[in-house]
Amino acid sequence: MIRLALYFHNHQPVGNFDHVFQFAYECSYLPLIKTLLKYPKVKFGIHNSGTLCEWLIKNHPEYFDYLKEALNNNQAEILVSAYSEPILSLIPSKDAVEQIKYFKDYIYRLLGVETCGLWLTERVWEPGLIQLLVEAGIDYTLLDDTHFLYAGVCEDDLKSYFITEDNGKVLRIFPISMKLRYLIPFHPVDEVKNYLKEEANSENCILKVLGDDGEKFGVWPGTYNWVYKEQWLEKFLNFLNNENSIETVHLKDIIKEPPAGRIYIPTASYEEMGEWVLPLNAGKNYVELKRSVDRRFYHLIHGGYFKNFLSRYYEANLMHKRMLYVSRNIKDHIEAKLSLWRGQCSCAYWHGIFGGLYLPHLREAVFKNLIEAESHNIKVGLEKLDIDIDGKDEFILSTRQFFCIIKPDTGSLVEIDDRSRLKNLLNYIARRREKYHELIPQSKDEEEVKSIHEVVRSKGKDLDKYLIYDKYERGFGIDHKIAGIPTKEDFYYQENLGEIITYQLIEHKTFEFVLFNERLHLKKIISFDDNRAIIRLRYEGQVKNLGVEFSMGIFNPDLKVNDRYTLYELQEISGVNQITIQAKEFKPIRFTASEKFILLTYPIETISSSESGFEKIFQGFSMLLIFSDLPEIIIEL
Repeated sequence: MIRLALYFHNHQPVGNFDHVFQFAYECSYLPLIKTLLKYPKVKFGIHNSGTLCEWLIKNHPEYFDYLKEALNNNQAEILVSAYSEPILSLIPSKDAVEQIKYFKDYIYRLLGVETCGLWLTERVWEPGLIQLLVEAGIDYTLLDDTHFLYAGVCEDDLKSYFITEDNGKVLRIFPISMKLRYLIPFHPVDEVKNYLKEEANSENCILKVLGDDGEKFGVWPGTYNWVYKEQWLEKFLNFLNNENSIETVHLKDIIKEPPAGRIYIPTASYEEMGEWVLPLNAGKNYVELKRSVDRRFYHLIHGGYFKNFLSRYYEANLMHKRMLYVSRNIKDHIEAKLSLWRGQCSCAYWHGIFGGLYLPHLREAVFKNLIEAESHNIKVGLEKLDIDIDGKDEFILSTRQFFCIIKPDTGSLVEIDDRSRLKNLLNYIARRREKYHELIPQSKDEEEVKSIHEVVRSKGKDLDKYLIYDKYERGFGIDHKIAGIPTKEDFYYQENLGEIITYQLIEHKTFEFVLFNERLHLKKIISFDDNRAIIRLRYEGQVKNLGVEFSMGIFNPDLKVNDRYTLYELQEISGVNQITIQAKEFKPIRFTASEKFILLTYPIETISSSESGFEKIFQGFSMLLIFSDLPEIIIEL
């Protein structure tokens, strides 16, 4: 006989589209709970993130009636997490503890139950989390079985939970079966039956845990028909309901029994995450190595460390450091904290098959919430600070109108948070080479129901022609010394753009920065209006053919220059000294120059991967203003 723990994790990120929430509710969350309720003997655990609970209360409060029915029948156990589903090791410990405690109280008020188990976001584990979780009132959490294998435990020994500790603080940890994660619900029920029966016959009273995304049951491609219309879930639950050799259990009851042993888990995440976080060449080597060795040696091949997403993606790092800055400076005020916590939601900070760094609306939601959190206590003034922790100081200018990060070495800005719009106007992302780009020419539409880790899908045709990669870091006000006038195609491919000018800071005041390039005898003065959202760039010297590049991340519909030229296509406009960026429901941004210029533009487009397949995403736009004589440029935000 074996004991089986079925635990479902439901989550939608802060900022996701309402129709995505609704689709997930109709295709997964609702049919899953209603189907489970048909089989009251089958116990299960469930976790709904705080952001999802907020949406459900507002849009479908009846969901909690179903959940209360399962609780009253002792069929369900509730897991919590940190409220907004952050990666715990990415946020300050104080924020993590407060979020978990807040969510425990929230669930008690909502459902009337005390909770002791935690769903660990993306199963990103660090030993330092033990004391944090214990302080937050958590008794146990779930990790992948690979976490335990990395610690040297044999797979045959994963029969129950283990105890781990840090300086005497004790936490119980359960291994999630990767085998079950890949079988359920993608393989025929008979295959799952056979596996569970084999395990039941192997030894008495061993525990098997399935802990996985509820979205697999209806949201993932092809799963709604498979799970509900073709009745995969009904067949599986009927089997469990009638099979005497399998007992479904709650983990809150299992922790009352003696553990399988004591263990110390190294820093780890689930196996696929360990692959996704690796840099391009290391990721290829990792895959090649795994293909060349027997599977029994996999536990000796440890992937990458989650926080290196912040090394791979400058934009994720800058967003993360902005979040830390807000956390340090906001008032101790519940509304400010809730906004901060929503801005800590994990999905926009990383990228794999899941992860939403490439999704502009998720990044926008992070910045919106961070700006809102700060609005309760705006810190005004100028700071010199290495905010992105790259070994070089930046200048942080904060006013009632905006929050800016200035890079003195390139004379550019990398963040402009407009407090009135609640937007980071520089919310773009670079065009980067990703390992999965090599698969794009092979991608096709898949009809068979498989795990997303096992298929290659495409959401568009000829995506490989958009695989263009940036040759330098972006910014707002990057200067080029151009030899010959580039075409719009040159700009798009970042060719024939001359050298990027770098500077030394020679003087600064609160609202003015004076930069100088000695070799070119070029001076650049960046100044800000202390009462209005206006930035001025003034150039002095003898440089001819200066190109000033501005990358921006604005996603309102119908983006145009001068109400005529779309910013979703390459453009070339000559002989102008003023341009206006316009969009629906967006206050225009105006660039006015003292000299006429040629304007080149292109859309920043990336090809990224999601559970639905490869897709092209608009990530903002870039503009190059080409001057034959040095200008003054006034930018009215």
